[in-house]
Amino acid sequence: EIMLMSEGYSNGKVLARKFMMLYRLSEALLSAQKHYDWKLRAVKTTLNVAGGMKRADRTSTEDKVLLRALRDFNLGKLVADDVNIFLGMIDDLFPKIREEVIRARELDFEAAIAEASKAANLQAEEMFVIKASQLREILAVRWSVFLIGPAGCGKSELIKTLSKAENVFGEKSTINVLNPKSVTRNELYGYIHPST
Repeated sequence: EIMLMSEGYSNGKVLARKFMMLYRLSEALLSAQKHYDWKLRAVKTTLNVAGGMKRADRTSTEDKVLLRALRDFNLGKLVADDVNIFLGMIDDLFPKIREEVIRARELDFEAAIAEASKAANLQAEEMFVIKASQLREILAVRWSVFLIGPAGCGKSELIKTLSKAENVFGEKSTINVLNPKSVTRNELYGYIHPST
């Protein structure tokens, strides 16, 4: 509630209750996946995203902005079997609003993804473009992201295509591949030295 208020939401009490109910239900009802995080770290990140969306969209109501943040930020990390369950929970908590709230899309960037896909001799199917956009949105708020899935499902091509699309779009993007087993955890993520 306090975070929502600090992000500019005046109706924070009701929205905080819906937010936390969605995350509790998600933890209880969705399949147990190692990459699902419904705890404080995910709550804080989603609230920051919701605050940014609130400041960017002053015309929509607060519940619509929060719904967009919850839906758009979480759908990218869900497995296919959990998507309909998650959307059903959103429909229960925000009745008859989800149809009114369309996904915020960067059509110019999606065109850059399609161009980068074609340059790599890939088909720019709608789901591939959506997944690349979702990855970009998550990378904007997280500094460490893992792509998981079976071999041959397109993880490497997604990363390469997203990087190329960002370069086509005028943003600097580089990919550095390393074997995480070749470095220690502290070398990979950094650490705080006790004497400094």
